[in-house]
Amino acid sequence: MILKERIASFQQNNQLIPFGVYDDLITNVDTSFWDKQGLLLKKRRTERKAWTFLGYTSEDLFAGFAIADAGLTTIAFAYFYIPSENLFVEDKINIPFSFSDDFNPTLTDDWKVKDYSMQTHRQILTAISNNSKFNIEFKINLNDNGVSVMAPSKDRPFNFTYKNLALPTQVKINHQGKVYHSEGNFGGIDFTKGYPPRSTKWNWLSMIGTTESGKSIAVNLVNHFNDNLENIMWLNDERIILSDASFQNSKPLDKNPWQIKTDDGILDISFTPFGARKEDINFVMMKSWFIQPYGKFSGTIQFNNNKEAFTAFGVVEDHIALW
Repeated sequence: MILKERIASFQQNNQLIPFGVYDDLITNVDTSFWDKQGLLLKKRRTERKAWTFLGYTSEDLFAGFAIADAGLTTIAFAYFYIPSENLFVEDKINIPFSFSDDFNPTLTDDWKVKDYSMQTHRQILTAISNNSKFNIEFKINLNDNGVSVMAPSKDRPFNFTYKNLALPTQVKINHQGKVYHSEGNFGGIDFTKGYPPRSTKWNWLSMIGTTESGKSIAVNLVNHFNDNLENIMWLNDERIILSDASFQNSKPLDKNPWQIKTDDGILDISFTPFGARKEDINFVMMKSWFIQPYGKFSGTIQFNNNKEAFTAFGVVEDHIALW
């Protein structure tokens, strides 16, 4: 599969663009044509999901920040883990109908719910949460080296996601009077907007690190979701589309190593968890169960007749959702 040329909108000549992987961000992500379909409740509330997730994974700090419009409710969360102190802290809120019926966001729009906000100015996305447990601020520099994925979604219109990794990022945290600060090319973005299948499951991997020769390596892998189209590797500034991936693990998932390989033979990865985030939500209209271990990756990359080892930090996930 090749990277398709950059495109501006979901629709061309009044038709949905072909499924595939596109160069950088599709900026016009207007979903109003599909949102207003439906009878009593429109797809805007019953099917469309939109979220922005920011991640930071390095040797000294793991952190995440997200605001998600799930249609009938809004979820926001932030967390951090300090390996040197084995300190993990998470805050999360869930507010029904927080966003209006006409909320039709892009990545760079202002997102705000209670103590969580995101806004973009001069290509810097700033995310802030001053919650009851800690204060956190992300500053992540946007660039044009991401990928947009348009994927089929069973009997629903489509699902769109934008991924970009190894972005210059600063994170500052204030927890119980102690300030933590970290910066470097360790930031990642997941902006998703679309109509995922009612019943969804996936395995996911996101990691950022370096090879033994000093190259920057960042990888996003998924299995069982989005037709596995979002399997991408950033090697220095080159974006490489990967094949399907297999995830091998054993319970408890946050205690035992994971083995991940791509079918094309490019990546052979071992993952050692340090700890994990977990969720088990069971509402009438929505269910979500996941475990997301964070930790250290090691393995080999075989590309362009060259094989070398790498070390990286990041997360894996096992997720089942009904939404």
